[in-house]
Amino acid sequence: MPDRILLFQSHIEAVCETDDQIAEEIQKTVVHEVAHFFGLEEDEIPEWAR
Repeated sequence: MPDRILLFQSHIEAVCETDDQIAEEIQKTVVHEVAHFFGLEEDEIPEWAR
């Protein structure tokens, strides 16, 4: 089975107030997790992707 990223809707909605914030959080989370997939450590991931 291929690797996958799971996003938990209730967790994202708990930290966001608007639909725009939800979209931004989803984008940041996916980029962050893909960076980990390619071997980047937490301190190597750009600030905009955290």
